Amino acid sequence: MPEEEKKNPRRTGYWRETFFLPPLKMLLSFFDKESPQRERKQKDDQTQKNAVEKNIEKLIEKLREKEKEE
Repeated sequence: MPEEEKKNPRRTGYWRETFFLPPLKMLLSFFDKESPQRERKQKDDQTQKNAVEKNIEKLIEKLREKEKEE
């Protein structure tokens, strides 16, 4: 290799290489297989909690109606 190419790396061409590093969040989400399962479980827990609250409210209303009748 001539002395000029050693001094000037632009002539050799290896300076043109670019490296792409994706965002860290993208990498972590790719390797995190539990994330969708966790989100689904949280949604299911929330809907179940709402259903229980509605049932309790209905029971309270029924008890109030019975008390009013008596």
